[in-house]
Amino acid sequence: MTSNHALILIGFQNDYFGPDGVLRGVMENEERNDRVVSRTVALVKSLMDSNVTILGAPIVFTDDYKELRQADGLLAAIKDSGALRDGQEGTRTIDELLGFSDRIIEIPGKRGLNAFSNTTLARELISRDITDVAIAGASTSIWIDSTGRTAYEMGFRVSVLVDCISARTDMEQDIFCSKVFPTYATVTDSVTYLQHVDQDAGN
Repeated sequence: MTSNHALILIGFQNDYFGPDGVLRGVMENEERNDRVVSRTVALVKSLMDSNVTILGAPIVFTDDYKELRQADGLLAAIKDSGALRDGQEGTRTIDELLGFSDRIIEIPGKRGLNAFSNTTLARELISRDITDVAIAGASTSIWIDSTGRTAYEMGFRVSVLVDCISARTDMEQDIFCSKVFPTYATVTDSVTYLQHVDQDAGN
């Protein structure tokens, strides 16, 4: 039985989630980063034998960050620290997910603020008759929000997995999860999402 669900993993790279990642210091809650990794890994493990499509969308910038015409907040921190530059160790997928590389379809080319920009993500979803997308990764207010909004505008039903996303600050996380995401998405956790996927698979 095919599934019309897809999980999109954004930014699970060394600069964000690795133990020596240069962006760890600008994330207010490092413990949340660690929880996001462990819960996302557990989610992927649970989906290994399912028909849910899993896609990875790494964030990679050019050396001069020409994509960031206006860099404030986290984007400024990325530019100032030299993070997520093409060809650098920091752009590599974190070790915890490397073991699932055969199951995760990598979508290269992401240089904008959402995972649909300059990538084949839309084509991959449409070709698989996907109707529902769930999003995990970082950061909450930029790539998660931009990708979620774009997916919604394209007609997909969107879920944001609150225990699998990480923001720069606790306030940012709380505001987006309680006020922003509910305007276009279902805000849920990975356990409830799995139950929903299993229920759909049984219908």
